Amino acid sequence: MRKLLLEFWCLAFCGLMAYGQEDYYRPVEGLKKSELKTALHELIQPEKVLDYGGKGEGYTWSGFVVTDRMPDGTVRDRYSNVVREFNGLNAVEGMNIEHSFANSWWGHTVNNAYCDLFNLFPSDGTANGRKSNNPIGVVTETPAFDNGMTRVGKSASYRADSLITVWEPADEWKGDFARTYFYMATCYEDYADLWQTTEGLLMVEKNRYPTLRPWVSNLLLAWSEADPVDDVERERNEAVSGIQGNRNPFVDYPQLASYIWGDSTDYAFYIDRTSTSPELFVPGEGETVDFGLQALSKGLEGRLTIRGRNLPGGLALDFGQSGFEVDKTQLTEDEIVRGVTLTVRCRTAEAGVHEAVLLLKGDGFEHRNPLRVEYVDGIPAYPARDVVCTVNAQRFTASWMDMGEGLDYTLAVYTKDEGGRQQMLEGYPKTLAGVSATVEGLLPATTYYYTVSLPGGEAMVSNEVEVRMPEVTPVFTSDASELHFTSVPGRVSSPQTVTVTALGVDQYVTTATVEAPFEVSADGKEWSTKVSVEGTEQRLMVRMGAMPEEGMTEGEMVLSTPEAEDIIVSLSGEVDKKKAFFETFETGFKNSYKEGQVTCVAAQWRMAQTLIGNLADDRKNGDWSVRMQAKSGVTTELEMMEDKTEGCDSLWFYAGLYGEKDTGVKLTVEYSLDGGMTWLPVANNLAFNKGEWKRYGYKLDVDGLVRLKFSVTGTSSKRINVDDIQMSDYGTGDGVRQIRVENPDEWVDVYTLGGIWVRKAKRKDALKGLRPDYYIVK
Repeated sequence: MRKLLLEFWCLAFCGLMAYGQEDYYRPVEGLKKSELKTALHELIQPEKVLDYGGKGEGYTWSGFVVTDRMPDGTVRDRYSNVVREFNGLNAVEGMNIEHSFANSWWGHTVNNAYCDLFNLFPSDGTANGRKSNNPIGVVTETPAFDNGMTRVGKSASYRADSLITVWEPADEWKGDFARTYFYMATCYEDYADLWQTTEGLLMVEKNRYPTLRPWVSNLLLAWSEADPVDDVERERNEAVSGIQGNRNPFVDYPQLASYIWGDSTDYAFYIDRTSTSPELFVPGEGETVDFGLQALSKGLEGRLTIRGRNLPGGLALDFGQSGFEVDKTQLTEDEIVRGVTLTVRCRTAEAGVHEAVLLLKGDGFEHRNPLRVEYVDGIPAYPARDVVCTVNAQRFTASWMDMGEGLDYTLAVYTKDEGGRQQMLEGYPKTLAGVSATVEGLLPATTYYYTVSLPGGEAMVSNEVEVRMPEVTPVFTSDASELHFTSVPGRVSSPQTVTVTALGVDQYVTTATVEAPFEVSADGKEWSTKVSVEGTEQRLMVRMGAMPEEGMTEGEMVLSTPEAEDIIVSLSGEVDKKKAFFETFETGFKNSYKEGQVTCVAAQWRMAQTLIGNLADDRKNGDWSVRMQAKSGVTTELEMMEDKTEGCDSLWFYAGLYGEKDTGVKLTVEYSLDGGMTWLPVANNLAFNKGEWKRYGYKLDVDGLVRLKFSVTGTSSKRINVDDIQMSDYGTGDGVRQIRVENPDEWVDVYTLGGIWVRKAKRKDALKGLRPDYYIVK
């Protein structure tokens, strides 16, 4: 009880400090748990967001100038101690726009969450790259990266059975990031079906409540309490609110998080728990309740929610002589505290706007709310939706009220001349079923009108809806939203191709800009950080330049063309001496077993009776993996169509049976040193146990050009998955190891760990002259 009283007093104090935002939060008072979270979700949607990037006014960096400018004019960086100056309204060299709630967790979709300043912060580029898309947490092992502000390393915070990589902010920012994560899980709770990636699903569940996993919310609640809101965070909340028109409620009222995820979930949230004054939270005092368009023939049947407190005598509801009525005219105190939804009805003989005032009256309490409804003497037709005007498509969606089951409607679409005479659109009027229709064949920069009627009933005609088609919106698209590269220290990565399409623009010139270590090229020969190409469809090549040390890096490629919005392609790279070749199958597309060639992350592959799958039963790391199906009389193969240079020291890959029912499939792995003319064995007829998804490793120890082939045999129509194929360069010495067995008195055969015969010799001489490593001696 003492804990709750302290919490209540804290809330009352926070309410006094909330910069006069009490009215903003009134609609969520009296709610708890999921109802409170969903009400906040509906309340805090941004009215607008800035375009993502650093191009000037209206873009992210112009927002950072307002939200993250230090008094001395430098950038406030929550990820490092490096001091940098703002560059007008443009990007700051050496810094990235960092999504604290990683954008890969919802698939890099460019939506409000992608551009939301509450989730975006200016960040040191190195720290951002090392943070990557890892979940937030406490680094419990020796950190792999620590710049004094950001730590990256292994943690036991999430799984009892294994360590995972997390990033940990400095203590002074832990509460800030906790409240950012609370905001994102609330504002975008409707992204439940979008959450993805192994890292993201460590943080969130695919649901609207609680969204955050328990170990995450518990950690963030502790951080929020240990690092309370300060003036820097309050001022940023005000600044973002001034740009986006919404607020972070967990900054205004930090204890809200406890009512959604913490110790107070059994209690309703109130800004001032100690208040004894009678009050209504919904509807707000003087707030107009608008029931929109209604059919005169049907009348109004709408919904009205009433919720409040401290009204011991209840409330009486009265519309006067307005023609409105409600299904309950007296509410008890308990009904008001719980919240009650009433049915409001109104019938009138006249079309047009009908208004009234609802009087809610209690003991010493009086509350008035205007009500409004507009009646149509016929069929209510609603404003057009989904208005599109591009080079390839000009359309809008017309919609109207359902006037009865099984009815057909006549839709008329037309323009008007200077005299107001109708010019019917070709193909209209047309009769159709349903209560919406897509209208096409339109002209840009033209005003259209539509009405709806019931055939044969002239009295049942809708109101006229005006639709203004805008000028043509240019088409500017890319076939990639993110690219990931792997390489080894001192070598550039394999390039990847991006196709850019531009239609309806002023100039058919596309400029691609990146920051080091990434590079772009128009021809694959000359590489730089900026290149321009001409044409309606152009292919660009992107790669990660040589980096001297192992580590992670992130960046972005900005694609721009005159009079069109920039396209941002997220770039990430991993430098690891073991990953000279790392095929993830996260890019490339093949959804049938028909033989074909597909370009993926690391190579081009021939796939026969093989596809790239992402079904629930596909075993995979990330979102996609290869699915190979055994079939009688058909060859099932996955074969590299190009050689890896620098040879292969060791080979790794993941493999396992598809789903829970498929059995009887075996995998053979081979390699070739002569472009696929001759194949040598790595593993023959590898069998799998049900439910097992394992990483397999083999020592090849071959120099020069090498390529791989995977083939499947077994029970017809049964399947296996293969993913994350990795080859280290010859000579790296980072292979799969085997304990050396020594006995000098016998003749033995020496094999690599991949089963490849090396020589026959006496045991005492078996390893002489071989490069230092481990071998199988039989």
